[in-house]
Amino acid sequence: MKQYFLIGFLGFFLLILLVAVFFLLWSFKSNIDFTPQFMQDNKIQAISTNNNPTWQEEFANWVSKDYTPAAEQFSMHFEADISDFKEKSKYYQLIINKYDIYSIFCLKQTLNFFNIDYFLLKSNDNPEIFLNTDNKTLIENIINKLKEYKINAKAKEIWL
Repeated sequence: MKQYFLIGFLGFFLLILLVAVFFLLWSFKSNIDFTPQFMQDNKIQAISTNNNPTWQEEFANWVSKDYTPAAEQFSMHFEADISDFKEKSKYYQLIINKYDIYSIFCLKQTLNFFNIDYFLLKSNDNPEIFLNTDNKTLIENIINKLKEYKINAKAKEIWL
């Protein structure tokens, strides 16, 4: 019973508040050109007393624009893509016939034995092996060493 009384009491005051707000909004509509009376009187007096208005008064009478500048200072910075002008480096891609765990292990051991920089990329099912060298005899020695582990390999020249 107390809950219903409290809900009814709060609902009644909410209804009175909404009626008051709508009444105030309906009866005191303001338009965009609304300026207080005392400001209009001062503006008329200032214009009527001076035949030569100051720059501040002229600036105050300008029609306002609907835009504002985004920033006072604007600067742009461009970095041109000059990668086409750089000299390309020669790398080799090692293509092997087996990609099981043992073959990859033997490949890593062989590349570490020759102390060559390499990186492996996992793409789809087959990894891609790139060697950071341009020494053709070293590549041939790596391929011959891999043949000892029964891994057939060939080298493909790549310019990056």
